[in-house]
Amino acid sequence: MNAPIDVTDIRIETERLILRPWQDSDLDDFYAYASVEGVGEMAGWSHHTSKEESRKILTMFQEEKKTFALELKENHKVIGSLGLEPRTPDMDMPENMQGREVGYVLSRDYWGQGLMPEAVKAVCRYCFEKGNYDYLTCGHFERNTQSRRVIEKSGFAYRKNIPYQTRMGTTEDTRMYVRYSDRLVTGPFDASKITIETERLILRPMQETDAEDLHEIVSDPEIADQTGFDCKDNLEETRTFLDRIICGKEELAVVLKENGKLVGSFSLQSRFWEQYPISPALVGRECGFELNRNYWGRGLMPEALRAVTSYCFDTLHYDFVSAGHFLRNTRSGHMIQKYGYQFLFEDDFILPGGKKERIRTYICYNPNKEIPNV
Repeated sequence: MNAPIDVTDIRIETERLILRPWQDSDLDDFYAYASVEGVGEMAGWSHHTSKEESRKILTMFQEEKKTFALELKENHKVIGSLGLEPRTPDMDMPENMQGREVGYVLSRDYWGQGLMPEAVKAVCRYCFEKGNYDYLTCGHFERNTQSRRVIEKSGFAYRKNIPYQTRMGTTEDTRMYVRYSDRLVTGPFDASKITIETERLILRPMQETDAEDLHEIVSDPEIADQTGFDCKDNLEETRTFLDRIICGKEELAVVLKENGKLVGSFSLQSRFWEQYPISPALVGRECGFELNRNYWGRGLMPEALRAVTSYCFDTLHYDFVSAGHFLRNTRSGHMIQKYGYQFLFEDDFILPGGKKERIRTYICYNPNKEIPNV
């Protein structure tokens, strides 16, 4: 269901921004950016052709009380908006969970400065910590790669593609993402602060210098087919992908001790947990892993899985860790079961490109804890 929101008395400050209710005096600033062709169109509405049109929208913002003005601290100029919109049924969110959809627009003059991720992260914190939201969703048109970077940097995970009817009468293929409150069943995890050693491996934070080694993995069509990610065509695409990994703080580099080469990656990810047949009282994350094909068959990924699982239980005190694989990927299935993971459930999963895969998911419970409702 849609969570309550009233921005009338809310003021959120970041390093460079103030998010606050709209005021009548903001009209000139609003019209200045909303009248620029290409700004509103990226969000599904036509640029404003008169100040009177902007005045009507500004009044709507004030009356509906769900949209923040983005004021730049250095000059007190309003340079954009951020709204908490009602979530339509197309995301299939459970009715017993409360949330809204984040929508935003930024003046073209300020694109590329990291201001919108700064604003979105701040609003997410407010909604989860003060508003007690369970989730937030956010989306971008498939062609809007700049907005995609904003969303991924703000901690949202891809959920599904949907058709979106714009105010211009067009239909846009739209990628939708979700971010859940940390108080739900996702355990705390920050890959940038973790190093785990095994007999042959070091699992450490990803670094920009890992790009070439990572490219050997993410440019391999067979690995991409087995894991569901988009195969990277060149090193520049991999560098962009690596930047997102580093910002996401969910993925560790798997590095050989003997020569320092990155041979794989290991992630601990949040999931759409309400679809999992587990108690909502439990806390944990889901494993994801990829290994350079030249190193298959040496037992390296099982070694990493065993070490990370132990770290989750002994150091992070999770109640569980889950892991899944495409039904046709029997190699991963054998490895997961070998190290104490029990079958949990099986379901279809829609990949970013629209392809459907059957996923088999397993779970390992913390042996040091008495786990309820198992």
